[in-house]
Amino acid sequence: MSPVSQDPDPDDLIRVGVVAKAHGIKGEVKIHPDFGSPDDFKNYKDLVLIDRESQERQTFKVSRSRPQATVVIQQLEGVADRTAAEGLCGKEVWVNRSLVPPLPDGEFYWHDLIGLQAETEGGRKLGRVETLFATAGRDILVIRDGGREYLVPLSKEFIKNSDLQSGILIVADVPGLFEIND
Repeated sequence: MSPVSQDPDPDDLIRVGVVAKAHGIKGEVKIHPDFGSPDDFKNYKDLVLIDRESQERQTFKVSRSRPQATVVIQQLEGVADRTAAEGLCGKEVWVNRSLVPPLPDGEFYWHDLIGLQAETEGGRKLGRVETLFATAGRDILVIRDGGREYLVPLSKEFIKNSDLQSGILIVADVPGLFEIND
């Protein structure tokens, strides 16, 4: 696999998706975008793939990219066969933040929410946003504190305020939503 010669600064990166699986026999990969449209990937010429567990980083040049329904199919330089592509499955896909279009007010990139301290409007500390995942209906925040885990829909009804600078996310006090794990 041929990595790009210069690794980008980790502070300039934003997660844009995850490698779902190999596609075909010529080394293409299928990527599920975290947000936006698969068409957005036409702007990403270099990808940083990060293994969630080991934090190992590999940087690749994209030689070909095409949207397919809700995913994107990409050919990465140096990934020439299905076996090599399968070795990339499950890796997070990151790009330089400057390539990602700005969002309207009140919308967030997943990466910006991870690590925020979540609390309710009433001041109850819930824990930190550990990750997010997509469902057919809406994205879900996973908030953990010790042995407790809270799943909160990422929508205006549940997310009341966020302050990325101070690292705080305010969640609506919804009866029964948080008591299930007490």
